[in-house]
Amino acid sequence: MRQFIKHLCLVYLLLQTTMLFAQSDDLNTKLNGFKSQNDLSNWIYEQLDEANANPSKAVANLQKAQKERWRNTKTPDEHFAWLNLLSTLGYYELLDGNILGSISMYENALGFFQQHQILSYDIVEYVLKPLSNNYTRLGDYERALYLQKQSINFQRAYSEDPSKMANIYGNMAISYRSMSRLADAHRSIESGFDLKPDAKTRIMLNNVLADVLYDEGNYTKAALVIQQNIKAQTATDHESAYWLMGTYTTAGNVQLELKQYAKGREFYQKALTLVNKYYPYGRLREKANLFTQLAKTFLASKQPKEAIAYSHQSLSTLGIMQNKAIINQKIFGDYKVVDAFMQLAKAQLMLGQPEQALSNIHLSLLAADKIRNEFGADITKERLQKNLKQIAEQGIAINYLLFEKSKNQKYLHQVLLLAEQSKSRTLLEQMERNRNAVTKNVKADPLLVKKQTLERAIIYHEKQEIEQKTTKLQETIAGLKFQLALINKQIAKKYKQDHSNFTNEINLANLPKHRFIEYFFGDENIYVININRQKIESVVKLENAPLIKEQIKSFVTTYFQHGPAKMANAPQSFYEASHLVYQLILAPLSIKPQENITIIPDGILGYVSFDGLITREKYVENLSAWPFFIKEHVTSYAFSLKTLQLEKQKNNNQGFAGLFITHTIGKNAPLLAVEKEANEIKNKVSGVFLYNEDVNAKSFEQQFEQRNILHIGTHAYLSGPNQEPTLDFGREKIYLFELSAKQDAPSLVVLSACRTADGILADGEGIISLSRGFNAIGTSATIAGLWNVNDHTVAYITQHFYQSLLKGNTSAEALRDAKLAWIKDPQTSGALLLPYYWDSLVYMGKNQTFDLEKPFFSPWMLWSIGGLVVILLLVLTFRFLVRKTKSST
Repeated sequence: MRQFIKHLCLVYLLLQTTMLFAQSDDLNTKLNGFKSQNDLSNWIYEQLDEANANPSKAVANLQKAQKERWRNTKTPDEHFAWLNLLSTLGYYELLDGNILGSISMYENALGFFQQHQILSYDIVEYVLKPLSNNYTRLGDYERALYLQKQSINFQRAYSEDPSKMANIYGNMAISYRSMSRLADAHRSIESGFDLKPDAKTRIMLNNVLADVLYDEGNYTKAALVIQQNIKAQTATDHESAYWLMGTYTTAGNVQLELKQYAKGREFYQKALTLVNKYYPYGRLREKANLFTQLAKTFLASKQPKEAIAYSHQSLSTLGIMQNKAIINQKIFGDYKVVDAFMQLAKAQLMLGQPEQALSNIHLSLLAADKIRNEFGADITKERLQKNLKQIAEQGIAINYLLFEKSKNQKYLHQVLLLAEQSKSRTLLEQMERNRNAVTKNVKADPLLVKKQTLERAIIYHEKQEIEQKTTKLQETIAGLKFQLALINKQIAKKYKQDHSNFTNEINLANLPKHRFIEYFFGDENIYVININRQKIESVVKLENAPLIKEQIKSFVTTYFQHGPAKMANAPQSFYEASHLVYQLILAPLSIKPQENITIIPDGILGYVSFDGLITREKYVENLSAWPFFIKEHVTSYAFSLKTLQLEKQKNNNQGFAGLFITHTIGKNAPLLAVEKEANEIKNKVSGVFLYNEDVNAKSFEQQFEQRNILHIGTHAYLSGPNQEPTLDFGREKIYLFELSAKQDAPSLVVLSACRTADGILADGEGIISLSRGFNAIGTSATIAGLWNVNDHTVAYITQHFYQSLLKGNTSAEALRDAKLAWIKDPQTSGALLLPYYWDSLVYMGKNQTFDLEKPFFSPWMLWSIGGLVVILLLVLTFRFLVRKTKSST
């Protein structure tokens, strides 16, 4: 009997195989027939029919069709068919869980549509909508919003379908929600409902509304919206199943937040049932996400083994895990992948498997890095960096725990690597990108020409937007940035060797042999990495990060950001607050007197100058006797070790140039402090000095490319809705976004104006300031102000800085000498000894020495020559009078 059954099975399999081969032969016969007739349209449609009939093989078949096409499309029908193939391939790539492949195909489809203007094709429904949704999934919300707004405009012009437009508003709300712009999300949802769309679209809008309410913490109202949505979805088909699945997923998320884990699992399982029934070969990302959410419920219930099982299912669904083994080569950039690895790591840590947990944290970061490579805008990368930092904190905590148990130094090194991975990554990429850009012949490559044209157009429009105080240009700017992102993608593909490839490893042997203190400010704890003589001496863990952050923020805001009054009126209160900050962030380290120290700050610490911190507890009334940190140490700062170690492009810049605005526009009265600053420096240093009308964008760029030190003495501030760091040259203004890479850049830029090291704090990136901008375009170091500087003090400190440089001191030593000279000067008295007045300027970047020349005619020399001339005139006059007397006699 068994033999008979086996025989029947064999016959069945042979028949099935024969039928498959027959179908394959039939398809090939048709395709060859169309090809012989040069009928490209029907050849394409036959491929599409085959893909739709066999969705599990659709991607492979359509990719094959791309390669086998024997000529380009020529007629409108052929253009339409090929656009259909590109968008269909994008759809099936997404169903297979390959979001990056899907994005690439939809971008190709959009480019093809723009090239051939195929207006009969529903570009909104089949390209713009899925592409923008993909950008949202990836976290590139700026590009998503641009396409969604374009879709609205397109719908208004070519279609009056209110449901389609309402659907787009729902997608816009998802983008705004993901950017934490919840008020904008609510407005988009309301715009969708105002159009009175059909029942299916109302369900979608309510799904998004529930998600927004969930983010606001309004779980009760979110649950009510979900209940109503579930009741409204009585009949389920292939299309409505997707929205019902979304409803169940949000319901599960709400229950998870309410700690109702069993109820949450129930909703997730219902969503899974729908996916398996209606999309057995697709919706892999959604399916993987449900497995990950189930893992979270078990983690919260302290059931790590079950959490691991579901995390494995998530990774298997995404094709990254096979036979319980992770295949590193198959890891791709997707938040679903990042999240799955993180849940796996948390479960392993709960089971007492820290090494395995660490391994999965690194894989999570690897997936996040792959997402990063797809982002077009730096602002999007800065947002991702914040998320990376949260992952890095988990890894740092585990490594610190392992070091405490084993005392193995390798774990401290891992702490450093993770801290660096979460610090100023976007700045590092900008530095690398700009360094590579200046070596290329732009005119020889049309792609580079187009990139340059787009960048200039963006700069022009952004400048117009700020100066004309209008929001009308935002859509134009977004469109230009979207096109630039596509061009940058093509350039990255063409110049693969220039593509930023972040490597974790840091060679401490390449550091100078002084002390480096790197801070990591996490959500839960702060870690202080203490490096000395090219080795990690210690890592100090400071618990209760939120409290410490608040104390530092209060210190900075109270005593520095709003003027000197608080410090001057209550010096003892400032003294105690400053000593508290010192106790928190420096006292736990073993620092010897007279050490050179490079500080790598993080978060709110970027607004603090360490020089003015109080090192001893006992208060003394005599301000000149206060125990400032600067009295014992030479301090400099860096954005990260990676940015500090990056090799700068060699240049031939020489000498000094100073640019000074000594008059206010429209007024003849001089700004005496700036005039004094310029004159004092001119008396000390030989170089080019430009004033007022001679200071403009052109002269700035010229001196920037020629001089080794560029000193800029003018007003600076934050302007526009985005608080853009700005240099004021009187009739012209220079914005941070205008700074572009040059072939040659100064080794040092001195920004003696107010708040030139100030800006918006981007978590994981640092302060987005003018100082940072100059580092990005090739300057090795900057001196800049953290708060409103005192003009008289700055004039004094800058002239003493150059005086110290002339003696052969390093720039960090010279700045310290200048500050100490102010403190020790007998003419400095009273409140002017408080740190607010002298401690604003900080040195950021590589410490270096400079070959400066003294002016040929120094003031002393001029006085000497003048004295000799007077003496000579007196002698000649005396002789003349003597001769005249003798002659008279």
